[in-house]
Amino acid sequence: MIKFLIHRPIAVIMTFLAILTLGIVASRLLPVSLMPEIDIPEITIQLNRPGESARQIEEGIIASMRYNLMQVPHLEELTSESLDGRATIRMRFSYGADINYAFIDVNEKTDEAMRHLPADMERPAIIKATASDLPVFYINIWMDNTDDVKFMELSELTRSVIIKRLEQQQEVAMVDVTGHMLPELYIEPDENLLRSLGVSHHAITNALEQNNLTMGSIEVADGQYRFNIRFANRLRTVNDVKDIRLKIGTRLMRLDELAEIGLRPKQQEGVFLRNGQPAMSLAVIKQSDARMDLLKERVEGLLWHFRNNYQGINFEIVRDQTAILDYSISNLQTNLIFGGLLAFLILFFFLKDARSPWLIGISVPASLIISLLFFHLAGLSINIISLSGLILGIGMIIDNSIIVIDNITQYTERGDKLADACIKGTNEVIRPLISSVLTTCAVFVPLIFLSGVSGALFYDQAMAVGIGLLASLIVSITLIPVLFHLFNRNSNSEKQVRKGRVTRFLERINLFKTETLYEKGFEKVFRHRTLFIIVFLALIIPAFLLAIYMPKERFPAFTHNDVFVVIDWDSNITLNENIKRVNTIKEEAGSLANFSNSYTGTQNYMLHKDLDQSVSEAKIYFKCDKEEDVDQLKEHLSAVIRAKWPDAILSFAAPETIFEKLFHQDEALLVIRVSDEGERGIPELSKITEMAQYLTRTVTGAEVMPPASESHIEIRARSEMMALYNVDHQVLYNRMLSALNAFQVGVLHTGVEYVPMVIGNSPVPVNRMFNELKVINRENTEIPVSTLISVNNRDDYKVLYGSTQGAFVPLNMDKIPGRNVPQWLETVSGELKEKFDVNVNFSGNWFGARQMLKEMSVVILISLLLLYFILAAQFESLRQPLIILLEVPIDVAGALFLLWIFGGTINIMSMIGIVVMSGIIVNDSILKIDTINRLYRSGMPIEKAIKEGGRRRLKPIIMTSITTILALTPVMWGSGMGSELQKPLALTVIGGMVLGTFVSLYFIPLCYYYLCKNE
Repeated sequence: MIKFLIHRPIAVIMTFLAILTLGIVASRLLPVSLMPEIDIPEITIQLNRPGESARQIEEGIIASMRYNLMQVPHLEELTSESLDGRATIRMRFSYGADINYAFIDVNEKTDEAMRHLPADMERPAIIKATASDLPVFYINIWMDNTDDVKFMELSELTRSVIIKRLEQQQEVAMVDVTGHMLPELYIEPDENLLRSLGVSHHAITNALEQNNLTMGSIEVADGQYRFNIRFANRLRTVNDVKDIRLKIGTRLMRLDELAEIGLRPKQQEGVFLRNGQPAMSLAVIKQSDARMDLLKERVEGLLWHFRNNYQGINFEIVRDQTAILDYSISNLQTNLIFGGLLAFLILFFFLKDARSPWLIGISVPASLIISLLFFHLAGLSINIISLSGLILGIGMIIDNSIIVIDNITQYTERGDKLADACIKGTNEVIRPLISSVLTTCAVFVPLIFLSGVSGALFYDQAMAVGIGLLASLIVSITLIPVLFHLFNRNSNSEKQVRKGRVTRFLERINLFKTETLYEKGFEKVFRHRTLFIIVFLALIIPAFLLAIYMPKERFPAFTHNDVFVVIDWDSNITLNENIKRVNTIKEEAGSLANFSNSYTGTQNYMLHKDLDQSVSEAKIYFKCDKEEDVDQLKEHLSAVIRAKWPDAILSFAAPETIFEKLFHQDEALLVIRVSDEGERGIPELSKITEMAQYLTRTVTGAEVMPPASESHIEIRARSEMMALYNVDHQVLYNRMLSALNAFQVGVLHTGVEYVPMVIGNSPVPVNRMFNELKVINRENTEIPVSTLISVNNRDDYKVLYGSTQGAFVPLNMDKIPGRNVPQWLETVSGELKEKFDVNVNFSGNWFGARQMLKEMSVVILISLLLLYFILAAQFESLRQPLIILLEVPIDVAGALFLLWIFGGTINIMSMIGIVVMSGIIVNDSILKIDTINRLYRSGMPIEKAIKEGGRRRLKPIIMTSITTILALTPVMWGSGMGSELQKPLALTVIGGMVLGTFVSLYFIPLCYYYLCKNE
């Protein structure tokens, strides 16, 4: 085939130009996204139950729903959180489960559970989660120097105009909003006037209900015509409410004569603050198939239109995922270019002419463009995972061309004609090159055994490396020999390719005397064979120790220049007090942060479960100039909050990206789930608090915080006093709601929105209200409320948690002592059972990380087996593959050592790096042993064959190692999500390659000598 191709250079070049043209066109059609399109197998159930406590919701509703839902197939994890007035159930399914069928099953099980739940309960909302649910960016909207009335008008404009205009863009799926202010119609009765007229609140309530009826329409026939009769007795405006007539004695009175009536902002349970100023936050969620860059362009054009048409209203885009995409993609592209250039430039130091590096320089972009064509055919996108795969493969892409050119050059130096050298040199390495590509690709095949999203995510990386190597193999054995023959056929001498000035200069400074150094090292190693075998094998010991003692985690941590401060004040403070404390924290941040948003109290987002918080909680977003400022900010704010509010529960969290959403790492390192066999299933709050203190004392360096609690006022109607004074329970209940300004008596249908109507008086302190409040009994006599009720203060859990095992209380730990963690967990479980009489289960990220590492260990084992099978088939020997595989555990020492030097951890990326390194490093040894075999079988003595084979493959080994290392070097110093994700992989590959080069040069020959000298 090679003979046919080199004599038809125009046909070959035209064919490749045609393929490259298709590749360039395909590259313009490839979708660009931050991550591969992966469905998140998660369903969330949201339940609202106003007026009921967290314990009532957990025991009366959620426990029953959990029992039904745990029967849904492919359910991997189920957790529930019950709070006052609402609850959330999160269901995580095994990856690969059909989420659409699961959604149907969840709806059916929910309907089945509803039959046994209170009849007045509204059906829960059931939401499927996808990666596209994460907002592409947020839009802040605010006005300068605004008051409540103006902000309420801004809220109405935002909901009725701005959001609708945004959702009309075809790239926008929906716009979620929080921080808006809703109106309510208030009716404040004149208590003294009502008392003098003998009118109760019940009369006002009846009047509102009777004047706000909706009868629908009735169809009647009148001769040959039909008419629709509609009853229009609905309240639509504030004046309609004011104009309601009540008959009091013998006179008719308007409602506004008995009470003050008007519109006011509804009492808020949460606000959104931008730099301390009330604002609204719009979360823009894109369509799953929309391009992020086009969406950003459309929305920015619309915001420009809004700024021109709505003077005085400010708009800004924050937390922009498109900026992360642009930065990460451009950063990886830069790494790809610089890695290729570094690898290209180093070739001038090793190749003996100035033309060959340019041939390799042609092969790299050609291979990349052909790879993009295959991307299009395989349905892959340009994302940080696939681009990282190309960066990983670029060093190996260069390797194939280096090996072909070096082998052709060796034949020309031995006196063969140029055409014969091209034919023989290429044909000789085709088989080992194919074997090398197969071994490299083989190490990626076992990644399909990774469970869940992890395996699906790195499918793109495996495909990118495999496609890159395949394209490189095609280019190196077809285009490279043709171009080499074409460029050098007019040389003055076919025995030696003409040397350029650069080559002659490098020869003068003795950069080509590596063969002399190698031969000296070879002789020394073979003189002390036993010593060097022991030294090389001893390197397995530090690899084993590093594997045991290095920190382990599931995924590498990303650096951020922004952070969320998550605070639960753990006390029943008002929203105003919460805002005051949040503003104090912002003032304390000072110059350490240049921008802040705060989600204070309850938020109104539909899809943001991470902001499902109570009035006494807050989440503050700070953006800093650099990462170091974030660490200083954390330390400073921790000290301030501990000093001013010691009871507050404080944590820090990075803003959620698609990667965090995919891998669901919201649990602590270790979560101790405590339950008991009592009637309620969970221990009393006092016992849990004591347990947290006990763990803090016994676990060195760990601070175990008790779960959040809250105090509440428990009011009980005294039945004997109610009967004695002839008071109806409903009358007492309504009167207290009215006094608390929480008695909603209907809804005002304005035609645009629904406005709640509330009867109440100006709020007064609770104790004073109970002492002054009176209720009218059946004899129309006023009875003090304080004589009819008993009031007690109680403490209880703020949130009640549950799983498939039932209700539990979580205790979070971010530190686990000792190395034998399973034994420690068993000890802790026994101690807590004995001391506190509780049942204990464990969960947390520690278990996920260990599971992932176990799976990766299986992947490495399967990869090595596949390598052995391929090598055994190539060498027709069961012994020689062991020579190559024996170097893998030694090279792991270099990989882990470099990872440890740079402060890395053992995680899925570093483990994949070890797998990849295993596939790359054996390529040099494959070519070397193949050459030694041919020389040995031709009759050359074994030691001389080993030395000559090493000399012939010396430069290819050094060049391929250096080019692979240099291609990955920019990743180590890069920034952005893509570089940070691939940095552990790059470190392990580089560390393994550095040590593996010496292993290939000296250890492999020793092993070959001992294992094959008697063959």
